[in-house]
Amino acid sequence: MKKAILMAAAMLLLVAQVAVAQTAKSVGKNEDKIGYVDLQRALNDSNDGKAAKVELQAEMKDMQANIDKKISERDKLKAELERQSSVLSPKAKRAKEAALEKLTEDTQQLITESNQEMQQKQREKEVVILKKIKDAIDQIGKKDHYMVILPADVILYAHGAKEITDQVIQVVNQMPSSAPAKTGK
Repeated sequence: MKKAILMAAAMLLLVAQVAVAQTAKSVGKNEDKIGYVDLQRALNDSNDGKAAKVELQAEMKDMQANIDKKISERDKLKAELERQSSVLSPKAKRAKEAALEKLTEDTQQLITESNQEMQQKQREKEVVILKKIKDAIDQIGKKDHYMVILPADVILYAHGAKEITDQVIQVVNQMPSSAPAKTGK
């Protein structure tokens, strides 16, 4: 057992030495360029990101209109119950209270489902755009011989690193749009 552990440790040490040697060779060839990208800005400022934001806002507006309608119905029923409470029979009052409770639950469910649906749609759009951003980063990395390109939010300090967010946005904007074709309603 000890022999196997020592052998594995020796192999790891050998692999680490080879990696350090390769890195040293790269540095000697001036291939030590490090870049970083503000992914959130690239996502928001790309043409696809802007179009997705507009589309999501329109969908949210439609959902909010449905929610507002449901809330209005609930408020109307609540006011009606309060107005008629003293003249309703106990049975009729319980029926209206049950209807109000059901409408309140339906409203809460609509709000929850709408929020979940919007989050899902936003994630789906982000995945497509982030794939394009990744492709742009790969393209820039290869073309400009970057050793590594990192997300800006993980970097605390990187002497000599270059921000390439604007360059990434430019490349993404040159790619075919990922927006689906609009269909008439």
